[in-house]
Amino acid sequence: MGDRYPDGITQTHLRTSQWHRSASPLSFIVLATLILIAVSGTLGGLPNPSRSAAGPTARLTLEAPQIARSGMVFEMRMRIDAAHAIAQPVIAVSPAYWHELTINTMIPAAADESYGRGGYRFEYAPLAAGDTLRVKVDGQINPALVAGTTGRVTLYDGETLLAALPVRLEVRP
Repeated sequence: MGDRYPDGITQTHLRTSQWHRSASPLSFIVLATLILIAVSGTLGGLPNPSRSAAGPTARLTLEAPQIARSGMVFEMRMRIDAAHAIAQPVIAVSPAYWHELTINTMIPAAADESYGRGGYRFEYAPLAAGDTLRVKVDGQINPALVAGTTGRVTLYDGETLLAALPVRLEVRP
């Protein structure tokens, strides 16, 4: 009863020269490293960069992830700015780029969808000079996709090439 410590506390509990497993600075360092990696965007999750290609008739702009994680849901935005009238705007996406990606929605829906002559082809209503078409694509990366994929997103007026963008998606675990 004459002890100056509460019940169950002894002198060994007060030693500060030893680190207990739960109080090791190594735990803090590992946790801080994981948080820094996540915040840095090394594993994806950063805002989508914008890339564009222009021809004399139109400009094609694409916002799509360049780095993503397996299984991640993503969003792509394509924009067509018509400098001159486009009678039959067609966006073509190469099959290699969308390999092992699941495309869930595409808004607005294309007037005609087909496969061939450059990949997946989406035809929209005619655009007058000065018009803009914005297309939003929602998709997901299939777990089978390892390392990444490359391809092209191309803008046509019917069969006439207007602009093309090389694209790459790097997939990390």
